[in-house]
Amino acid sequence: MTTKEISEVTVNLTKSWQETNKAIVDSLAAAQERNLRFAQSVFENGVEVLKSQAEDARSVMQEFVEQPQKQQGTLQTLADSASVAQKRNLKYAQNVYENGTELLKSHADGARSLMETLVEQSHTQQEAFQTIVRESVNTYIDFLYAPFSFYQQGIEAAQTITRQGVETAQRITRQGMDAARQAAETAQAGSRQG
Repeated sequence: MTTKEISEVTVNLTKSWQETNKAIVDSLAAAQERNLRFAQSVFENGVEVLKSQAEDARSVMQEFVEQPQKQQGTLQTLADSASVAQKRNLKYAQNVYENGTELLKSHADGARSLMETLVEQSHTQQEAFQTIVRESVNTYIDFLYAPFSFYQQGIEAAQTITRQGVETAQRITRQGMDAARQAAETAQAGSRQG
């Protein structure tokens, strides 16, 4: 693997880390925003319930003070006010429960989404690490075998030179033997004629 390819793998690994960190930060920001909206909703609804109860209490007290002779009516108003207050409290508690449940569901969805992103990015990072390690090991092995490679090339060159030398010596010997045979044949032919 070339330096360029290793650089590309390193850049991809860095991008993966950045995407992972961004996913975590985005998830935390979204959870914080949901928590803030929930708290604000609970607070605003609680304030409204308290205002309504204070208004009802004020009107019952005012009626009780203004018309002491009509205590029977005042008691009925008080009972009605308590019933309305109880309904408001129940509605408030139900609203808090429903909003809290929705908040927990959205947190679970956010956590699930974040985990999927983290798993996906961890696979990407693992592949990048494997590539870097594999190529580093290959480069190291190539470095270690380099002297042996030169030695092997030297032996192969020596073998080639030796083989060529032997072949040349054999050719020269054959040529010499052929020349000697021809000289012998020529000498024999000359002695037969003479």
